[in-house]
Amino acid sequence: MALIAMCMPILPGKKQMWLDMMSQINEEPMKSMFYQSRRDAGVHERSFLQETPAGDFVILTFEGDDPAKGFGEIMANMDPSFAAFAKEVHGLDPEAPPPAMPTLILDTQG
Repeated sequence: MALIAMCMPILPGKKQMWLDMMSQINEEPMKSMFYQSRRDAGVHERSFLQETPAGDFVILTFEGDDPAKGFGEIMANMDPSFAAFAKEVHGLDPEAPPPAMPTLILDTQG
C-alpha cells in the first residue's frame, strides 16, 4: 500500500472554522458521506493539526493503491459546500489544477 503526506496551511483566523468542520465530519450524517467519499477514491485519509509559531497547518496522509490518483478524485468530486470551505480555510481552489504532489525525500524502511 502506498502513502502520500501533504501539508496545507490554515489561513490566519480560520483555525476555529477548521476545528468546527472536523467536529462535523466526525458526526453523522456528514461522517458517513465523508468516509464513503474516501473509500470511493480508494484511500484512507488521516488529518493532523500542526500548530507552529509560523501558523497552523493540516498534515494529511492518504494511503491506498494509488493515493495521488485518489486525491485527484477527491478534488474532482468535492461537494460544493466543502469546496467553498477548503478555499476559505486553506486557500485551495478545487477548480484549479491540483497542487503538486509531495516528493518523498527520506524513507527509513527503504
